[in-house]
Amino acid sequence: MMNVKRWIAFGLALCILFTLTACGNSGTKVFVQSVSGLMNMGGIAPGDRFGGLVVSENVVEIHKDGDKSIAELLVREGDDVTEGQELFSYDTEQLQLALDKQKLELEQLQATIESYTGQIADLEKERNRTSANNKLQYTVQIQSLQVDLKEAQLNLSAKEKDIANSENVLENAVVTAPVTGRIQSISENGMDNYGNPLAYITIQQSGSYRVKGVIGELQFGSIMEGVRLKITSRTRDDICWYGTVSLIDYENPSQGTDQDMYYGMGTDEMTSSTKYPFYVELDSTEGLLLGQHVYMQLDAGEDEISGISISSVFVAYDEDGSTYVWAENRGKLEKRPVTVGEYDMMNDTYQILEGLTEEDYIAFPDHELCYEGAPTTHSEMTAESGEMTEGAVFEGAIIAEGEVA
Repeated sequence: MMNVKRWIAFGLALCILFTLTACGNSGTKVFVQSVSGLMNMGGIAPGDRFGGLVVSENVVEIHKDGDKSIAELLVREGDDVTEGQELFSYDTEQLQLALDKQKLELEQLQATIESYTGQIADLEKERNRTSANNKLQYTVQIQSLQVDLKEAQLNLSAKEKDIANSENVLENAVVTAPVTGRIQSISENGMDNYGNPLAYITIQQSGSYRVKGVIGELQFGSIMEGVRLKITSRTRDDICWYGTVSLIDYENPSQGTDQDMYYGMGTDEMTSSTKYPFYVELDSTEGLLLGQHVYMQLDAGEDEISGISISSVFVAYDEDGSTYVWAENRGKLEKRPVTVGEYDMMNDTYQILEGLTEEDYIAFPDHELCYEGAPTTHSEMTAESGEMTEGAVFEGAIIAEGEVA
């Protein structure tokens, strides 16, 4: 996927081709841009830092029994809890009344079974003493009582199970935390705004951390699943962790400001952009705390590219394979040799080891537009009037996703 920086470079090149006439005309000025500006245009550069939050990978949901009422809630949202800590208790008075009623019903069933058993025994004795003509009548009565007895025995078994469950609930009227973590939410009514059921209490489990970040429209494509990130403490730069982007949740975007999560990338376009949450799986979580705020940045490993880096489209090649750029020198264009270093595939940039400074201005290397001694300008010249309009390229050439307007 071509990133935002390369789109911007191509967009600028197209604007130049559409707005400027051939450089062979000595009156035409070539549009040049500052190296420092190109280094920070769109996307996320290796040095950019943005905010993140340590969250739990595992969230435990605790549901309450809808047939029971809560007597006391013992925790609040944001509380840290340990495994086995009491969370809430049911109303034991109602539970005890229900249990007493079940036990009374059990006694009634036991008495009924004893009565059926006695009646059957008496009828069997009488049937044995009666004549053959009367035995059928006793047999019918006995069979009817046996059916009633079987039904009563089944009801007794079911009632015994109900009593066991009630006694278990009564013994566990206080619900405890199954894991150590932090209370993420408590839903008193058990429903969201759309009527969907919610867990009564959700707990973010400790020890299974990952880092949550937010990517905006202008950073689309700069962070992808599989990208390595470096995470640093907000209080000490020498404490860091490393991880891999495991998920970008494009299915649940949100509108709003990025100022809460991003630092050092304050563009006007981001203040009302769509944001997409992403998650970083960490190589190690040692020393991290649940809810801790951290900084994140692209990780280039031990060979992290530093210094000047510009888009590869601004680097040209001579026939002998040497590299150069078209740079401004006292208002004139010159073909300046440069020494390139590492290539950053993620951002499609080259490190410039020699030949440029951040204060230099360079032009897109089009062979028809650029030649030694061509006059330069820091503004775009419109094709119709030739008037200079400061900043016109940035206002009309590129839109949020990096497409040419």
